[in-house]
Formats: sequence, C-alpha cells, structure tokens
Amino acid sequence: MSHYGSAASLASLAVIGQGFGYGLSIILARNLGVDGFEAYVVASAAFTLMVMYVPRGLEKYSIRILPGLLEQGDWGPARGYLQYASSRTIITALIVATLLALWVLFFSPAPDTTRTALLVSCLSLPTGALAHLGVEVLSAGGRTTLALAIFRCLVPGVALGLVLIFLQITDELSGALAVGSWGIAWALASVTMFIALRALLPEAYRTARAEKDGKSWRRAARPFLLYRVSLALISQAGVIALDALQPSAAAVGAYAAAIATASLPILLVTATNRYYAHQISLLLDRDDYTGILALRQQRLLWLLPVIAFFLAGVFLYGRDILAFFRPDFVEEGLVAMRILAVATANSVIFALAPTYMKYRGENRTTLVVVMAAAALLLVLLWILVPRLAATGAAISYAVTTCGMYWAFAQLAHRDLLELAARQIID
Repeated sequence: MSHYGSAASLASLAVIGQGFGYGLSIILARNLGVDGFEAYVVASAAFTLMVMYVPRGLEKYSIRILPGLLEQGDWGPARGYLQYASSRTIITALIVATLLALWVLFFSPAPDTTRTALLVSCLSLPTGALAHLGVEVLSAGGRTTLALAIFRCLVPGVALGLVLIFLQITDELSGALAVGSWGIAWALASVTMFIALRALLPEAYRTARAEKDGKSWRRAARPFLLYRVSLALISQAGVIALDALQPSAAAVGAYAAAIATASLPILLVTATNRYYAHQISLLLDRDDYTGILALRQQRLLWLLPVIAFFLAGVFLYGRDILAFFRPDFVEEGLVAMRILAVATANSVIFALAPTYMKYRGENRTTLVVVMAAAALLLVLLWILVPRLAATGAAISYAVTTCGMYWAFAQLAHRDLLELAARQIID
C-alpha cells in the first residue's frame, strides 16, 4: 500500500473515532451540568497524566525496537521485551493508582463529585495502561490499522454507547459514571488487543525462550518516558491549573470544550504518525535518509490542506461550536479556542520532528527541549491563569508548544539534511 493509501485509511479511522469522542464530550457537557463536567474533565486529565507515566516509556520504545526484531525473526528478545513491558506496566499501574487513591481519600480538598471521579480513574488505570502499550505493540508489528481501530474507534465508541445507555436508565448522570464508561472501554480494548497480538505472532514466538535485558531497555526507554510525561503535563496542566488557581467550574469546562475542539487534528495526525514512525524506524535501520525526506514531503502534501480547512472552521464558527457544548462556555472559551487551534496547527505540522530526534539517539537534546517547555508552561500558567482564566491557559499552552516544536523542527531538519548529503557523497 502506498504512503497516501496507508495514511488515508488511518485518517479515516481517526475521524470516526474522533467523532465518537467529540460527540461524547458534547453530550456530557450538556447533561452533567457545569460542576459534573468539571469533575469529569479533572478526573480525565489525571488519568491522562497517570497513563502516560505508567508504561515507563516502554510503549513508545516498542515502535523503535520491535519492528526490527519481528522483521528479522528474533523471537527470543521480542518475547522477552513484551513480557517485561507488560509486567512492568501492570505493577507500576497498581502502585500509582493506590497512591492517588490514598491521597484522594485522606488528603484531597476537592469536592466529593471530583474525588469520586478520581477514584474511578484509579480503577481504570491498569487496563488503560495495558491498552496504551498494546496499541504501540500492534503498530510495531505492522498492524497499525487494527491498532487504531481498537484504540481510536472501539474505545470511544464503547464509552459513548455506555453513556447513552446510562442516560436512559438513570435520572442523573455523574462525572464518575462517565469516567467509568471509559474504564469499561479500556478493559475491553486491552482484551481485544491481547487476542489480536496472539493472532499476529507466529508459533516460533510462542516456543522461543524469552531473552530479557531489562536494564538496557529501561535506559533506552527513559527518554521516551520523560518525553511522554512532559507532553502529557503540557497538554493537561491547563485544566489542572484552572481547577486549582481559577475556582470557576465554567472556566474549566470552557477550556476543556475549547481544547477538545482545537485538538481534533492532533488525534488525526497522531493516528497517521504511528504509520510514519514505523516507516522512519525501518528507514533509519537501512540508512535511507533521502527516503525519510521523501516521506516527510508526502505527509505535508495532504496535511497542510487539512490544517487550513480546520483553522477556517474554528475562526468562522467558533462561537457556534462552543454554544453547542453549553452557551455559558462561549464567553469564557472563544478566544482560548482560537489560540489553541493555532498552536495545534503548529504542533501537528512538526509532530514527527521529536520522533526522528529520539530515533536518532538525540535523547539529551530532546529531553532538554521538552522539559524546558514543561517548566516554562508551569510558570506561565501560574502568572496568567489567575488573571486571564481560560485565555491565560491557552496563551501558556500556545507559547510553550510553538516554541518547543519549532526547536525540534530546526534540529531534525538540519540533522537529516547533513546525513542525506553525506549519503549522496559516499
């Protein structure tokens, strides 16, 4: 299949899945009330931060290490890696969920609705983390479309279906019940991925002796962990800062609605990036740097028109979009949504640059950039959120992400051109 055909199939699945997720956000905003939606948003942000940490970077490192092992038939190391990554993910999930649950039960000053939703997030963490690991492993095995169908379509589709059922059988939907719907969906996804993975791997894998190199894998995965946690902090800190520094449920809800809308292209591009990351890994193994340049150009040819169309929709119809969530979100969230949309456009265009840097082993540079961005974001949120509420959170996010991705793009472009030129000379 051509690059365009592969990207198109993944993009189609992402659009369907995003439709489920976006529709669910609208339904919850209209049915939970401002306070209930705030509880759901805060618990979801906490879950995202936890689930980015729990696999300890091993899920993203799967895309780098497994394609070569599976292509070459190195079943012993492949089996050892999958066993190690799975067990480490489960153990870490149980520890993190227990610690957060204890804090919520005995120390959290949050309202009861938020505390209950957070506890449900803790229960959902082990299966959610396994699903995040599973989607990367299936992608590394060349089953990117199946992985995306489960991760981006099955999960939000099941969550949406359960919420619709709950709306029919209960008079008052709660944030905890909404979070629980996602938890059931994550559990179903993790089981489905396990079945799909067993079908993918040959008999030689199952009979091979597992060869483990935990120390080496932990060291190699650490940059992916720090990068993922920093990015999760950047994406979710706005919600948490608004909840802590701006005691307005409407501000939290408006920002959540704004970033849900502004993030529409992110999930589309993240879905296709799994395919491109897989290709970059293989091309780097073959020292085919001109191939990477061609791959990047092909990606931009379809991506740029999509981004232009998205930005036009946000700026022309932003007020109507937010009013569809809740009319009281318009005043709080309109400017924030437009700022976030511009930041998103920048992020998705340069999204593969940090992936390339990590695959090239430029871990120290990558970590310096992303951790500096996370630190800058926290400072900006502390200064701007008390004064500008949702708009302040959006400005903080935009300044941070634009600067970070511009830096990555410059570094990756320069390195790739140097390698391609050297390859031509040699």
